[in-house]
Amino acid sequence: MRLTEVCRFQRLTDALKAGIEDVEATWHGSYINFNDPDPSMTKTVIRHAAPADFDDLLEIDRASFPGGVAYDASELSYFMNRVGAETLVAEQDGRVIAFIILEVHPIRRTATIVTLDVREPHRRAGHGTQLLERAEDILRDYGVEAYDLQVDVTNTGAIGFYRKHGFQKLRTLRRYYANGNDAYLMVKEL
Repeated sequence: MRLTEVCRFQRLTDALKAGIEDVEATWHGSYINFNDPDPSMTKTVIRHAAPADFDDLLEIDRASFPGGVAYDASELSYFMNRVGAETLVAEQDGRVIAFIILEVHPIRRTATIVTLDVREPHRRAGHGTQLLERAEDILRDYGVEAYDLQVDVTNTGAIGFYRKHGFQKLRTLRRYYANGNDAYLMVKEL
């Protein structure tokens, strides 16, 4: 573990010992969402991914996308560990239920959503929105002015979700995915 990770962990541990539930640090710490749409719903914690989360993230991605689109372990690790990568998870009762990976290009003031995945039983409950909103806070901290994503043209649910959140189709990327499917390049200005 690097020194910066130890310091981050120590600050988070100290904050939790003190009973602080909303940790905002320069490293974009975690927070607990108390604005869940259903008051009986378990509270969701949005935090940065930890190495121990990797197997859960891989499982969620494989369950979310078909072969040829889902990432294998080396691809997922590559995207999570790139310079400028930010990986956030949504957690309930100690279990990761969703995650987002961003690739930030601060010099160009742009970013890309690499993937946004939610476990099937937790879809359409606002977790994708929570992750996206927290991701946008982080992107603003970086000074990002616009970010993009690629989405399969046949994934109407995801396309609708991204449109609802202000993304617009820029163009079609022919045969973008390994399975031969086209993708829309969608963009949102912050």
